[in-house]
Amino acid sequence: MYLFSRRVRIAGGHTRNAMEWAIGQTEKVNRITGLQVSLYMQLFSPEVGVMAWSTFVPDLATLEAAGDKLNVDDDFVSATDKGAALLVGGADDTLAQVVYGEPDPNRQIEYVTTVRAVCATGSVARGLELGVDLAQRVEKITGTPSLFLADVTGMYGGVGWASGHANVQAMEAAQQKLAADPSWAKYVDKEVKGTYADEPSLTTQLIYRRVA
Repeated sequence: MYLFSRRVRIAGGHTRNAMEWAIGQTEKVNRITGLQVSLYMQLFSPEVGVMAWSTFVPDLATLEAAGDKLNVDDDFVSATDKGAALLVGGADDTLAQVVYGEPDPNRQIEYVTTVRAVCATGSVARGLELGVDLAQRVEKITGTPSLFLADVTGMYGGVGWASGHANVQAMEAAQQKLAADPSWAKYVDKEVKGTYADEPSLTTQLIYRRVA
């Protein structure tokens, strides 16, 4: 299974129009492709104004077929071109493979927390193995399902963890449980060192709120 995401950033002075446009695009994509695409806004995080569409697909053929349908739909293409004036630069696509966990389409999610890292040189196998263990430990401590993903595109060796939360209260509760568990910090300090790149800019934490 794969997670496909497309990120854009709203240009200054266009917030309301851009949000309305993005919601409309989400509805078009779901209608045209039959996929369950969700729209999220990056919140409490760097790069204010970032929006992201995301969807899970069972295989790349499904993603290819969806893209082909969108590319020949004149209404969607026209709306995409018009929306470019509301954004800063172009869009960025990412594709990641789900290594651990399984998304539940029936689970209501409003917030998503993510952590991203890059495997250190010579530590890709270890980074994938440890990534699964970290996700399982987060689930055990917080009681919240967690996904571990490996990037298919983008920086080589990129990995990520994602947890969905029903609301902001649930997200805060999960983070507090993790912070209050002494075994978690000790495990991370002992096991993670040397497995993922030490460059600070390559390890990020972000919060997303679902818009549509």
